[in-house]
Amino acid sequence: MTDETLLTLFRVIAGTATLAFFGAWAVRRGTFLVQLTRAAQSNPERNIGTAFRANIRHALVNILGHKKLLKWTLSGVAHFWVMYAFFVLQTTVLEAIGELYVGPSFQLPLLNAIELFGITAYDVLGFSQDMLGLLSLTGIAIFAGIRFAQNPAGRGRGSRFAGSNLNQGWWVLSAEVLVVWTLWTAHGVRYAKGFAPTDAALISNNIFGEAMLGIAPLTLEWIGAINLVAHLAIVGGFLVFTLHSKHLHIITIPFQELTRDPNRTTALGKLTSEPIDLENMTEETVLGVGAIEQFTFDRFLDFQTCTECGRCQSQCPAWNTGKPLSPKILIQDLRDHMYAKGPFLLGKVDEAEAGDVINIPLVGDAPGAASVIDYDVLWSCTTCGACVEECPVDIQHVDTIVDMRRYKAMMESSFPAEAGVMLKNVENSGDPWGVGQSKREEWTNKLDFDIPVLEPGAQQGGQYEYIFWTGCAGAVDDRSVKITQATAQLLHDADVSFAILGKHETCTGDPARRLGMEYLFQMLAQQNVELLKSVGADRTKIVAWCPHCFNTLKNEYPDFDGNFEVLHHSEVLAKLIDEGRLVATNQLDKRVTYHDPCYLGRHNEVYSTPRQVVNAVPGLQPTEMTRCRSNGFCCGAGGARMWMEENIGKRVNMERVDEALELDPELITTACPYCTTMLEDGIAQKTQEGALGDGQVEVLDISEVLQRGRMLPMAAQGVAPVAAGETAGEEG
Repeated sequence: MTDETLLTLFRVIAGTATLAFFGAWAVRRGTFLVQLTRAAQSNPERNIGTAFRANIRHALVNILGHKKLLKWTLSGVAHFWVMYAFFVLQTTVLEAIGELYVGPSFQLPLLNAIELFGITAYDVLGFSQDMLGLLSLTGIAIFAGIRFAQNPAGRGRGSRFAGSNLNQGWWVLSAEVLVVWTLWTAHGVRYAKGFAPTDAALISNNIFGEAMLGIAPLTLEWIGAINLVAHLAIVGGFLVFTLHSKHLHIITIPFQELTRDPNRTTALGKLTSEPIDLENMTEETVLGVGAIEQFTFDRFLDFQTCTECGRCQSQCPAWNTGKPLSPKILIQDLRDHMYAKGPFLLGKVDEAEAGDVINIPLVGDAPGAASVIDYDVLWSCTTCGACVEECPVDIQHVDTIVDMRRYKAMMESSFPAEAGVMLKNVENSGDPWGVGQSKREEWTNKLDFDIPVLEPGAQQGGQYEYIFWTGCAGAVDDRSVKITQATAQLLHDADVSFAILGKHETCTGDPARRLGMEYLFQMLAQQNVELLKSVGADRTKIVAWCPHCFNTLKNEYPDFDGNFEVLHHSEVLAKLIDEGRLVATNQLDKRVTYHDPCYLGRHNEVYSTPRQVVNAVPGLQPTEMTRCRSNGFCCGAGGARMWMEENIGKRVNMERVDEALELDPELITTACPYCTTMLEDGIAQKTQEGALGDGQVEVLDISEVLQRGRMLPMAAQGVAPVAAGETAGEEG
């Protein structure tokens, strides 16, 4: 047997064996993953047949355009280079397979026959392979640097990689380096043997190829054959590793993006759920998610697509204040449990073989109890949406958490005890404070004008430009009532025609829904939709100043046939300012910073109009906090946390107040009753601790700021100044 024959046999046999081994392994794992995803519950709203058309543009922009990844510029650019190198370098696999059976002279067909201006398609391909390989190595070096800088060993919880599978990340980077290195070596061998398909492969030819020119032909042949098999083994091993690791996102993300909820093409907006029919429930009916297999297939895609990058964790208010919740680790734990229980779900093992994995509760009933997700992890979430906003692969952490809360709340009545009072008040009195609907009109008593009250069935709504939805806080909470009065006064001053629902209005159900008591929310939603239709709300516009009411009315009531035009009061006030119907002339001369409410900002992308309202007041000197707009920091009250104790770590509102005070403001403004309360509580605590010195910091809603800007200076009126927290709407 000649040396050439031996070499050919080695190349063909070893290469074919490598392809067969890793190919079979990959097919087996891929089949398991597909079967496992299909074993999850269906979700009609995320069926690829109905969602594909609505999501195609978003998928292209987010995946190919790196829209979210590039929000973090350095790592985004590095990922851009590595990903596009990955796409182009797949052609080298085709070249390697061709060389396996044909030899070093193999070329991809037709590419040298396609020519324009003296440049062939192979010239373009060869140059792209080399340059993107180089950029890929540059990106890998950047990733390595980030990993060293963010090493959890030194930074602890401050590292976004805390809790990630760190070794998997290093394996990915190492494999990518080896893929590029063996590619350049293979092309260098071709060049040295005189088979280079193009002279445009600058690195392969001029560096690797030139270095091999003096090597004996047979030795060069063996270097090429061994390198070829190694290249295929690295690529095949990388594929199998990908199917078993966090790197699986490169395969699942197209399905993840193309089957996303088409109603969420921009902001977070609504939660998703199936209508609950209490009359037709059976013993087999399950509300929420109490076992991994009760999640829908899109959640399974979420679990498999997590890249463990930790962007969600870095922005989570719970994690950043010492709570046990990390959105990333929660998804990882659910993913690992899904994989562990998978063989049982697919009937590949019986109960005895599956072991404890089929019996461990998804969520514990008390902190520290054996479970996949700890009790305190589940109830630490404020549903602010920072995790979803930051996630580059659009994982819906909030929906997953609320799904599990629904099971705990409705199936097991297991939730923080203090929240039970809120639920009873909402159900019995129509508001979380238990004040009652009979008192919902009392806030109008201090106004010097009358506000019409719509009556159910009267269809009067079309007679007015707006129906003012005051919300529970705006009607019954003493502090929030002042904001409602200021808003109403401004609407009146601008000669806006509006009416209220008064005692007929009830809670939108937002706190109940975020706690997980979905059936109570749906009952209230149906009741409110019927009320709004009966007063003719579909023939006018609704204005709400509470972002939670705004989000529920605008985004969630359409699921219950409540299709209304809903505006936030900041949008209406900004419009009135633009039209010249509200003009502020009082110079306030204060340093001010604006806090973005999560349910107004991230959930509905309303960022500019609140600032426009504040900026309309002369003399104010606005400054932005570091975390603002889409990466703003929560006040800590969302997700029904307003009615739960906060006993772990630092209070979220204190974290936000500390950030605001770094700007030395005299005024903190916002546009949400929850945020106002939490920020005022934080300022009060700072004052009590003596941390503010002689300085006074007020917290006002944007409507109160605008109202003060429209008042004549107090000295000019010959009256005492307004006390902190009062508004012009109360005067008189």
